[in-house]
Amino acid sequence: MRLTEARACLCCALLLSGMTLCAAQTGEQTRGAQAASVQLRPGVAAGMGVSYLSMTDVVDLANIASASLGGYQRLPEFKAAAEFFGAVTVPCSPDWVLKFEYAYILTTYNVATAYGTGQAEYTAMIHLPSLIVQYVLLNEPVYNVKVGAGGGYHFGTLGVTYYTQNDSYSGNGPGLVLEAEGNTAFGESLYAYLGVNVRWDFIGTLSNSAGMEPYHASTAGGGTTMQFFGLGARLGFTYYF
Repeated sequence: MRLTEARACLCCALLLSGMTLCAAQTGEQTRGAQAASVQLRPGVAAGMGVSYLSMTDVVDLANIASASLGGYQRLPEFKAAAEFFGAVTVPCSPDWVLKFEYAYILTTYNVATAYGTGQAEYTAMIHLPSLIVQYVLLNEPVYNVKVGAGGGYHFGTLGVTYYTQNDSYSGNGPGLVLEAEGNTAFGESLYAYLGVNVRWDFIGTLSNSAGMEPYHASTAGGGTTMQFFGLGARLGFTYYF
């Protein structure tokens, strides 16, 4: 009888050990599958947003134009601008991502004058190709959060239209950007994109095709630039491969 009981106890112990081993193996497989599901993947992103720019030289130029052409309007320092962007992201490690981005910013400054159409229009168009290094703060199965910093060599054009003048002036220079972004899954590959950024751009002195700068009597030789500070918010989509 005792032998039978001992055998029963032994069988139960072996069964319990087997169940524990199977559970451990299943847990390891589950954790491995979860880890695999949140691995960083290459992706592409695109969208649009709004930026608030402090483009001091252009604002001063527009205000001087208004005054010298019989106007009375003065523009505020910050101006809203439309932003469009596209990006490619390539993981470098479990924590770091390299991002190649192109952004385009467009805004128009209008001031009242007493001549011609009664308006002087200054349209700023800025091309911002940048290389950004991102650090991954969170990378879960249905969302991720990253912060990044980078820069590039940027190009700007200022279109000027008033009275008898219709010309464009261009400049270029380096720029820096700090950013944060979050991506939330719609499905296995398609994610919603939400981002914010801070920019410092140093686009230099503007000139037209004849090498002349934007001119008013008060700004002759002043070296008008498209340097600006900007704060931006974005919405878009990210597709991970």
